[in-house]
Amino acid sequence: MKNTYYLLLILTFFAVSSCSRTEENISLLPPTAEILVDDLVRKTSLRNQEISFKITNELGEDVSLQATFFVNDTEIEGNTFTSETIGEFQVYGVYIENGIVVTTNTEIFSVIIPKRKVVIEDYTGTWCGYCPIVTAAIDEAHDMTDDITIITIHKTGSGDPDLLHFPQVDELRDVFGVFGYPTAKINRTINWSNPYSTDEITNLAGVDTNIGIAINSEFSPDTNDLIIQVELVNEQSFMTGDKLVVYLLESGILQDQVNYYNDDPTSPYYQLGNPIPNFEQNHGLRNSLTNLTGDAISDTAPLVTYNRTFSFSVPENYNTANMSIVALVVNSDNTALNSQFAELGENKPYE
Repeated sequence: MKNTYYLLLILTFFAVSSCSRTEENISLLPPTAEILVDDLVRKTSLRNQEISFKITNELGEDVSLQATFFVNDTEIEGNTFTSETIGEFQVYGVYIENGIVVTTNTEIFSVIIPKRKVVIEDYTGTWCGYCPIVTAAIDEAHDMTDDITIITIHKTGSGDPDLLHFPQVDELRDVFGVFGYPTAKINRTINWSNPYSTDEITNLAGVDTNIGIAINSEFSPDTNDLIIQVELVNEQSFMTGDKLVVYLLESGILQDQVNYYNDDPTSPYYQLGNPIPNFEQNHGLRNSLTNLTGDAISDTAPLVTYNRTFSFSVPENYNTANMSIVALVVNSDNTALNSQFAELGENKPYE
């Protein structure tokens, strides 16, 4: 009887061992796959702003609500996230499709405090011999900070037509009190006068602000159609009278520039000629896609995005390779609160 018991025990051991060895060759985990998602998350957001994560599968279906998202490798609830603190974060998503566990690419996004970009506007013309001094001052300011948005507004004089002449220049002059040339303005309404101290620019540029501006655009060279999307967000609410201004600029225009500094050894334009041949004119205002002084921003709650889309047919004589977009948020007296600029085809986030 005892021998029979040991025999049964031995047979049971081999049977269990045999089953265990067989199961080791069978995967108990579902198959996995990876997917590259282009627009998983907005690149930058403000503190406490809701950040949505979105997954579109290979069939073009939104599967965000079926996914589990991980921020800095920690699972979160749902497909939204907020942060009270600034910093850089990583996110990826996981979802199941047809029994397959699909993992997205990992994307980096940031939570920021927006920085103010100072608007510098230069009322100028190729006929204006004193105007190059403002160009030099703007170049000097740009060497010191990238937190500036430059707009040059040209007017044709009595001589040859200015290639960047802006047809509505006199309307802007009337609104902003421009009576002579050159005239430079800071944030649209503040006079920047000779000797054009860069401290007046750098003291304002890059300081914390509450308004973020993003610009995205698509240009079709076959049709010359331009689509521009502008997104605004405010940590506070926009005030009554706040407006959005969107301009289209062109750079790289070569034209002779009258130069009254040709005999001034202290000038960067000394002995360059009068006129300076083929002087490069940049940041020239070409078109306003909003009302010239801006379109009203509708009531928007704090940290909720305000979006506008603009369509424009670019004239054949514009060089789209040298074009850019600027967006300004101005208050009721037309003072710029913040600004953003982007090249055509560039996706520029809040900064």
